[in-house]
Amino acid sequence: MKKNYDVLVAGAGPSGIAAALAAARGGASVLLIEKSGCPGGMNTQAMVSPLMAFHAGKRQVVKGIPQEVVDRLASRGATLGHIPDPIGMVSTITPIDTAALKLVYFDMLSQEKNLTVLLHTMLESAECENGRIKNITTVSKSGKAVFSAKTYIDATGDGDLAALCRADFILGRSRDGMAQPMTLIFSVGGVELAETTAYVRQNPEQFICDQACELEKYLAVSGFFSLVKQAREKGDFDIPRDRVLFFQGVRPDEVTVNMTRVAGLSGVSAKDLTAAEFEAHRQVEQLLAFLKKYVPGFARCHLLSVAAQTGVRESRRIEGRETLTAEQVLNNASHPESVAMCAFPIDIHDPVGSELNWMRKEKVCCYDIPYGVMVPVKFHDLLVTGRCISATHEALASARITVTAMALGEAAGTAAALCAKSGVDADEADVAAVQDALAAHGAIPGRRWL
Repeated sequence: MKKNYDVLVAGAGPSGIAAALAAARGGASVLLIEKSGCPGGMNTQAMVSPLMAFHAGKRQVVKGIPQEVVDRLASRGATLGHIPDPIGMVSTITPIDTAALKLVYFDMLSQEKNLTVLLHTMLESAECENGRIKNITTVSKSGKAVFSAKTYIDATGDGDLAALCRADFILGRSRDGMAQPMTLIFSVGGVELAETTAYVRQNPEQFICDQACELEKYLAVSGFFSLVKQAREKGDFDIPRDRVLFFQGVRPDEVTVNMTRVAGLSGVSAKDLTAAEFEAHRQVEQLLAFLKKYVPGFARCHLLSVAAQTGVRESRRIEGRETLTAEQVLNNASHPESVAMCAFPIDIHDPVGSELNWMRKEKVCCYDIPYGVMVPVKFHDLLVTGRCISATHEALASARITVTAMALGEAAGTAAALCAKSGVDADEADVAAVQDALAAHGAIPGRRWL
């Protein structure tokens, strides 16, 4: 195996995969390293689904590699495609089979001749000097190995590579450092959704719901507030959640439940992550009993699967050349150096309470994300993509979603390949050239490409 590459990507989550594919397709030699045994990150390991916010209103604002992934899932019968969001939070959602997504990612990665993938491999250290990374050291079953690259991309989700390089970062919200809570997703089968749907139709005041959607064809639920309150009063529900939240799966009698909530713990502490796993799995058992006892249609449901790990919404956020703010999100900001778009509102799961708060000025949220949020201050050859970009706590509550992470990853990989060709550092990348390359590949760098 080579030791020197044009581009090294740390983390094979959705953003890292998009970055590695874009860089390899751009002609760069790429090494992609991943700590787990499969690609896909939070989608495959934590079962985060459905995908959200390919559209702003009727306009598709994310294409490129993210859309290619959906097309490949569709060819396997593993997605329902882009459909109206029954909850009304975003314009469309894209239900997917997360197990099939793993197969799609393995297939896509295996087809790139310029791309080398190392699974079961963790970052151990990085040697840096004068704002440049000289090399990184990994550790695996094979022992330690040292690799170097012209450009490094941190797609770990937690900013692990940036932290090893001692890049400046922030944890949590500004007033107390608290981050959004973690969630362990699980799925159940044997749900009689016709019964559930009928209840939603008959009791609209109990739900956040777009009743204009064809709920009989696809159901997503944010509600049953009174049932949660009733169960809490009877001692059957002690989870800091104020509602039932689930999404129908690709198959009609299956749902993915997003209800566990573990607050007050850090996503970058092994001790806290361990505690989170124990608490989240306890909550799964309680939620199964609650669903069967209280929620219409779930009386005879059964557990299908529990995610391999508890999902982390927020951890480190790097200090970047530019910072995405809540004002930019709320005002649907455009930017001349935009490399991706996001159509997801600010969605804050209260770090200390039970509420889920949406923030938006208009029903359709759609804003540009500038290249500079991926460029750490004081570094020349490092880009950071995914949910550890430079953003405020509130802005990250919008930009953290999978589809946006993939779009940013494609932008980072495209920029890294162009920099490798021209011999330019990542912090001096020709953003106009990056935008043109993204558009040429079918991506949408910003609103002027719509």
